[in-house]
Amino acid sequence: MPNFIFNSKMGQTSIEFSILLLIILVIVVSSITNVINGLFNEEERTIDKIDISAKTAVSLVNSHYNGTYANETLTYAGMYLNETSNEVIIYIVPDYTINENVKNFIVNYIHNYINNSKYIIKINK
Repeated sequence: MPNFIFNSKMGQTSIEFSILLLIILVIVVSSITNVINGLFNEEERTIDKIDISAKTAVSLVNSHYNGTYANETLTYAGMYLNETSNEVIIYIVPDYTINENVKNFIVNYIHNYINNSKYIIKINK
């Protein structure tokens, strides 16, 4: 009989330990979230959105989305931000295959994604 009582207390201790561990985990995750949110301001988030949307737009062009077509497969090579004039230059290679329709599609896609007209988006200039 004493063995039965001892095992039930062990089970209760295990549940209490699990609940305590869960509470600590929730506190740690919420603390990390608050720290990460404090590290990045809205402008940095917008720059990141521009980068992501440019990559997505190039992928859409490569898949001939919405009738856009380049003669070769395009590759997103990066971007440059001129902070004084808020001009963002998107580099795509090979640049000789990019026509005006493709440029307009990429620029419009980026502007629609970021919902911010503060930045001037240019392709390979």
